[in-house]
Amino acid sequence: MSYVITSGGTAGHINPALAVATELELLGKEVIFAGSTHGMEERLACQAGLGYRAFEARGFNRQRPWTLISSSMVLARSTRTARGWLSEIKAEAVAAFGGYVSVPVGRAAVREGLPLLIHEQNSHMGWSNKHLSRHATAIALSYDNVIDALPEKARERVHVTGNPVRSEFSVLANPEEANQLRMNLRQKLGFTSNSLVVLIFGGSQGARHINQALVELAPELLRRPELCVLHLTGQKEYASVQAALAQKLSSADIHRWQTLAYCDEMPAAFGAADIVVSRAGASSLAELAVAAKPALLVPFPYATANHQHKNAQSLVEAGAAKMIIDSELKSPRFLETLTALIDDESLRQNMLKAAKSLTQANAAKHVAQLLIDIAE
Repeated sequence: MSYVITSGGTAGHINPALAVATELELLGKEVIFAGSTHGMEERLACQAGLGYRAFEARGFNRQRPWTLISSSMVLARSTRTARGWLSEIKAEAVAAFGGYVSVPVGRAAVREGLPLLIHEQNSHMGWSNKHLSRHATAIALSYDNVIDALPEKARERVHVTGNPVRSEFSVLANPEEANQLRMNLRQKLGFTSNSLVVLIFGGSQGARHINQALVELAPELLRRPELCVLHLTGQKEYASVQAALAQKLSSADIHRWQTLAYCDEMPAAFGAADIVVSRAGASSLAELAVAAKPALLVPFPYATANHQHKNAQSLVEAGAAKMIIDSELKSPRFLETLTALIDDESLRQNMLKAAKSLTQANAAKHVAQLLIDIAE
């Protein structure tokens, strides 16, 4: 008897799913991850030691409505395959965390009479979860404002759980362990214990506009001798960012601006940072809340229903973050806001206190227990 976790597409869907899978395993449950045929979820699930089953899934382009036909055919075929698989493994329940692949697996669960839980990470419900919400046994949300967008009949099945974060982030709740993590990564990067470290990242795919804006400002920012930067560029942007920095920075300064394409040690990266500059994906913000770091958020402007702006607004209203819209990245306001965070320690301390009040460290346990409850 197995519990099935399904998710795909981006780390924003996948990491919360993996966090819940870990909690289920700690409770003695067998977990199998159902993902797409060529997505990053296969690598991440296998790294986590989970069994993996791939299903074909394809989205559709709203600008080309005819792609809905081929997408629907693929999803229907995968739904039939998933039904047979769920029956074969004697699945007890399914939890869907978004991404197109969750649709056939979630549909198959409903048609096999299995309990289905969906979890929405963002402040706007994505297409996959919205589609499955009509028949879900339980609907878990990170933000309570999503309730208003649901049909009235669905609202009685809602549980506001917060957004699950990976279990390895729990180390940041222990001051001694967090400090050790902080010092280890700083030493590895060549930063000192007294450095003021800015972490820059745009989510698992990187963020070109943020990369370009920060590279342009690099000489100005590094005029502060105590400042160091850990810049996670995204795989596609890595070479261009490195080349641009080599042109911008002197040989004496280049070592203070460390670049990585991707970081598999995000708890350490958050732990090493004093300030975070990032997009406002739901998973990044949940991890940021656990890490309790002051942040400058730049929401992705093309997110569905502008949900990243809504995600970020919750931290801004709590006093834990500042926000700049993407179109302001080349304006004086971006530099002014960032340098205020860098230069004003009292501002950072006030934001840090606010950030500590927002932690969602127990969200994964909450969702895991909810899944077990509906299964039993």
